[in-house]
Parts: sequence; structure tokens; C-alpha cells
Amino acid sequence: MQNQHRIDSILELLKLFNSNNKIASKLLNSYFRSHKYIGSRDRKFISNTFWNILRHRYKIQWHLNNLNLEITYEREIILEFFFLNSDLKNNIDEIKRLFILKYNEIKKNIGDELNFLNNEKLINFYNKEMPQHIYYELPEYLLKSIKKNFPVKWEEVILSLNQEAFFDIRVNRLKKKSRNEIKFLLKDIGVPFESSKLSPLGIRFSKRFPIEGHKLYKTGHVEIQGEASQIVTLLLDVQPKMSVADICSGAGGKSLIMADVMKNKGRILSLDTNQKRLNNAGVRFKRAGVHNVERRLVKSDWSVEGLKKKFDLVLIDAPCSGIGTWSRSPDSRFNFNPKKLSDLIKIQSELLSKGSMMVAPGGKLAYVVCSFLPEEGIDQIKSFKKENTLEFSEINLHDMWNDTILLMNGLEFPFKEKQKNNITINPAIYKTDGFFISMFQRNR
Repeated sequence: MQNQHRIDSILELLKLFNSNNKIASKLLNSYFRSHKYIGSRDRKFISNTFWNILRHRYKIQWHLNNLNLEITYEREIILEFFFLNSDLKNNIDEIKRLFILKYNEIKKNIGDELNFLNNEKLINFYNKEMPQHIYYELPEYLLKSIKKNFPVKWEEVILSLNQEAFFDIRVNRLKKKSRNEIKFLLKDIGVPFESSKLSPLGIRFSKRFPIEGHKLYKTGHVEIQGEASQIVTLLLDVQPKMSVADICSGAGGKSLIMADVMKNKGRILSLDTNQKRLNNAGVRFKRAGVHNVERRLVKSDWSVEGLKKKFDLVLIDAPCSGIGTWSRSPDSRFNFNPKKLSDLIKIQSELLSKGSMMVAPGGKLAYVVCSFLPEEGIDQIKSFKKENTLEFSEINLHDMWNDTILLMNGLEFPFKEKQKNNITINPAIYKTDGFFISMFQRNR
């Protein structure tokens, strides 16, 4: 594939991303499925450029504004080549050659236009003049929030969001193979990997690779799942024969691991408002050999009629900002704003209220979000405790860890002691996605 065609693909992807509001990872997968002729090296080049532009778009667009240039997709690509591409970095002549060849018939003046690369303002990508929120690739209001909530480690937290995420998978024990056996079968893939530090079922790779094409994935022996998501689900301490409700189950990642721990015994009711997500979950359940999960479409008001006090465990995997996963989905920050956060907080509160009604006496309620923002985590729990003091008691997660993960891999509780009754997983410290989890037991 010629470089000019690579540019065409990147342009098309940027246009599609801006026009249809589609999640970038899904857009990429869909694009390559419909362009199967694109080889692996070209896919890598196109993907890296596309992700670099999204991950550093604040800076790229700031540089264009600083030069009083209109922001175009072409110029975004040019600056990615100039600043971030390891082969083309600072190579003005080669970048010009690529674009002159491409636009020779369309834009006679493209060579002159590219002269902006000679501007002395473009010497340093991390320009001292740029505002702090631009430097850190975040909306200004969110930078202020993180500084407030993490007064000592705020910079480390932000930088962790801008780093390329590790790639984690989980071993599915329903297929009767241990983590060591799976690691042995993966030894020839050509990508470095190791056992996850926190999760006893996880394997971490140094970079993403197309595991979806591997036999172990196709046969359900492994699932793609971040390490933090694995450990918060293992902390739930589900047991065979329990009755479990998975609220906002999405594509079923947490239902899958619960089915594994429950050895396919008992019942998991996987609830979601989106039929497509439930259908996708069904494909994953079948591949994994899971048959104790019932999928059910619910209305957007999350009516719990007929489900009150029916479950030993209710897991609320609430919709949230997803800020804890922004390292793997840098595009999410462009669709986020204070109003959206406010709307999400209301939904989270409503789900806590509805979900709590479904917990049987003596049963457990778990609240999980892939966010480390207090507004979505500890603040929600404080409000819930205030309104449910008599009915629910907090569960000590330090003890839960000892009863679950410690027994599985001997790893002592890694979080600060003050987090005994809830856990905020800071991505800067634990090198995984950011998560919050809190658990309660119904008293009556």
C-alpha cells in the first residue's frame, strides 16, 4: 500500500469519527473489516496515526490555532507526521513529498501550504505557551477537578490517562485450562506477556495484538478484559447456586467471570436496556461455554416489579464517565462535558435505589464504576448510606479480598488501609484502568 493510500484511509477515518460519533475502536474494527485488502503493516501505520491524532488532538489543534491556520484533517495528519511519527518526525521534505504526490492534481499549491512546517513555533510539540489543560490533553474543568481531588498525585493521574494502555486478557476456567497452560500455548505469538500482578486469572501483554484471530480466543479459553474489571468482579465473592442480577451488564464481561467463579451453577440475570449489547453478550456466553446466564431487555426506567428482594447479589455496573479507561479510549474525552457528568450522576443514583430493592435479606449490593472521580464513586455511596442506614451495612473490602483474591493467588490487599470499605483504583499507582467499588449487605 502506498503512503498516499495510507493518508486516504486516515482521512476517511477522521471524517467518519467526527461525523457519526462512533467509538473509535469500533470504528477502526469496522473499517478494517470492510477493507480486508489492507495488509498488517499498513493497518499498523494507519491505526497508530489515527490513535496518535485522537490522543494528542488538543495539542495538534492548539498548534494550528497558534499559527492562525484553519483546522483540517490534512493538517492534523501533517502535524502527527511531523511531531509523533518515528519515521517521518521533523522530516519536512519527506512529508512534503507524500502530500505533493497525493494532491498534485487537486491542489497545485500544496507544496507552498506545507511551508508552515518551517515555522519556528513548531520546534517543540510541548510548547511552554500552551495552556495547562492543553498540555495535559483534558477539558479545562476536568483538569481542575482532578487537581482538587488528587492534590499530591494529580499530574501522575493525568499522565496515566494519556499513556497507551496495556492489553489484558482473562483465562476462562470453564474450559479446564489453567493460566500457566494458557501462557504456554501463547508462547509463540511474538508479543511479550506476563501474569497480571493483581488478578489471579489475568495475562498482560506489552501491547495490543489481534487476539480475536487466535484459536484460544475463538474457542472461548480466553476473554479480553482489563485487570481492574477482573479484580472488582472477583471481589464480589459469588458462589455456585447463588442468584445474581447484573444490572447494566453491557457486553457481559462481568457476567462471564461470575459464571466462571460459580462453575456454571446458579443463576445470573444479565439486564440491559440495549438489545444489541445483549446480543453481543450472547455470542460471548456461547463461545465461553456459559449456560447459567439469562439475558433480559429492560425498559429505560429500570422497573423492578417482580424482582424485589429476589437476589443474593445485585451488581450495579453503572454508566459513568469512563475516565478510568481513557488510556484505551482517548476519544471518550471529546464527548464528555459537565452536563453529561451531571446526567450520569442522576442515573447512578437512580440505579442504586432500584438495584437495592432487588437484594434479598442477607444478600449483597455492589456498586461499580470505571471512574475514579469522587462524584461518581464515594459521593454516591455517602448519599446512599445516608438514605439506607437501617437497611444496609457496608462490607469491609479488605476482608472480602482475603476471602477471595488472597486465597486464589496469595496477594495481600494492595490498597491503602483507609479504603477498607470502598476501593478507588488509581491508574497511576496500579497501572490498570481506574475503578471504584463499594459493597453493602441488606440487614432486613
